[in-house]
Amino acid sequence: MSPIRLNDVSGRVYKRLKRSYKRNINTLNLIKITLVAVMVMSYTLSLGNTQAQANSGDVVLVGSLTALTPEIVSVNSPKVNIQITQSQYQLDQAKQALAAKKAATVTVVASSIEPSAAEKQAWVKKAAGTFGIDWKVLAAVWQVESGQTWSTSRSSYAGAVGPCQFLPSTWRSYAYDGDGNGTASIYNASDCLFGAAKLLASNGASSGNVTQALLHYNHSMAYVNKVLGIANSYSG
Repeated sequence: MSPIRLNDVSGRVYKRLKRSYKRNINTLNLIKITLVAVMVMSYTLSLGNTQAQANSGDVVLVGSLTALTPEIVSVNSPKVNIQITQSQYQLDQAKQALAAKKAATVTVVASSIEPSAAEKQAWVKKAAGTFGIDWKVLAAVWQVESGQTWSTSRSSYAGAVGPCQFLPSTWRSYAYDGDGNGTASIYNASDCLFGAAKLLASNGASSGNVTQALLHYNHSMAYVNKVLGIANSYSG
């Protein structure tokens, strides 16, 4: 038997240790790879669950995540619809305002409607009969002054206004509420016809002195002749 050399033993031990070390290194590397894979899978699954819960509108606090970088969780904000509506009081006030506006519109339209020729003649006869003058003269004055306009604010160069062309200063002396509505309007024939009849009657027409009365209405013989010519053209 050949003697055992120390160098040979050392070489064999060294080789065994080297092979064992390589196996251990490989084992450690495998364990490290496995641990990394497990961590990645755990992180991915946790991230997927968090995102799914966040999308459902719930706020989730996850304490088991072991990520190497900070995680930002995006939570969708719920939509809020705001509707502004009027209170019942405001609705009632709006209805009342609309009703008042409609009523005012109706009043204006009604007052501007022209009566028929027969209705106008009836008003003339009523006004003339109230003060005892010839209705034909009153109708002729109305015709010359405004063409028998029922309601107007037109004015002359001298400042006379309304269907019967009264000066405001003269109207104050002869104003008359012919339609009984509580107002004597210089702009409406239902009132100013009575005022004109009152003026003519007060200045001689009621006693037969029509020319004098007409001259008091307009200081012009041409005017007087024109009025009398139209009055004589009426029948009835």
